[in-house]
Amino acid sequence: MSSSKTITLGEELRRLDLSTPEPQDDPQTPQVTIVDTEDKVVSMLKVLASLESPSDSIFVDMEGVRLSRHGSISLIQIYVPQCKKIFILDIQTLGAPAFEIPGPGRQTLKDIFEGSETKKYFFDVRNDADAIFALFNIRLAHVVDVQLLELASRRGSKRILRGLAACIEQEQVLTEAVAREWQRKKAEGASLFNPKLGGSYEIFNVRPLPQDLIDYCVGDVQFLPALSDIYRCRLNDHWKEQARAETERRLTDSRSPKYQPKGKKKIFGPRRWAYSQQSQGKQTKKKFTERRGRLSAQGHLSDAIQSTAGKDRLGYQPVKFVREGEGEGVRRAKWNRHSLLSGSDDPASGLAEEQNWALCDKDCGWCGHCGDGVL
Repeated sequence: MSSSKTITLGEELRRLDLSTPEPQDDPQTPQVTIVDTEDKVVSMLKVLASLESPSDSIFVDMEGVRLSRHGSISLIQIYVPQCKKIFILDIQTLGAPAFEIPGPGRQTLKDIFEGSETKKYFFDVRNDADAIFALFNIRLAHVVDVQLLELASRRGSKRILRGLAACIEQEQVLTEAVAREWQRKKAEGASLFNPKLGGSYEIFNVRPLPQDLIDYCVGDVQFLPALSDIYRCRLNDHWKEQARAETERRLTDSRSPKYQPKGKKKIFGPRRWAYSQQSQGKQTKKKFTERRGRLSAQGHLSDAIQSTAGKDRLGYQPVKFVREGEGEGVRRAKWNRHSLLSGSDDPASGLAEEQNWALCDKDCGWCGHCGDGVL
């Protein structure tokens, strides 16, 4: 009797054309597909077309030589966490037609990138948006910038942006063993294209793609869903709106003729975010001063307290100590560090000339010294 039921179930599965997925060594590892033919583009679009829920999203990153309007896009990684698939779209091989090949309902990848149906998550969308607009006339829309989610959710200073590696380390989204493996793969991938490590930028255009480079590309998107979940849970409605508005500003700025893909000012977050906590502190101090004034007028403050409330009281005067032997150069260096932290008319005024950092490598956040144009 039981055997009869088993046979019937198997026949029903075959009738429905269902199959059991092949077991994987690590069930958390996404399936990676290199998309380098028209048929594979259509297959990828079928998966993207299946995303119907408003909560369904894709996580995107791009790689290339001088990834910007001045360079090229070699690869686009698209992670679909709902089905644990990562597509690496080979733009070097397919060229512009990759964005125009129609899928289900005649929908193209250009339609998806520019449409509002599917939410696209990037980590620092600025140069990606710049490159894809300048090179392929695609205006990214309905974008969430995970880097801005982190900055908006941060309790401390919001002045300096964080890179992807710093975010993963800070939030501890990986176990120690997985984190070490991720770092190893990222380092091996970087050694392929970083000239200072014996690599070459043109490795992005070599076919077939080296496995180390594929692993590097996967690492840029694989853990973005976990990070975005953490940051979104911390945000209130105010900061959600701030992150959304700033992402839109980044997209708009990236299409501007004056947009600069590199520059040390890119390490800074929005200026109004950096000073928001200072403004809140000033408002609190103002309220306290007003309340103290009202109490004083009503005679609620003693003469002793009022006598020490003046601005000239010696006990609260700031005293700066300089160690013996420190010259003007040391004082100037201290002033530069202070201006970097406290702010000035030029947000980068506290940086020395040799610290010409640009936030263009998502792995460390400081690519002026090691990225040299490869993003």
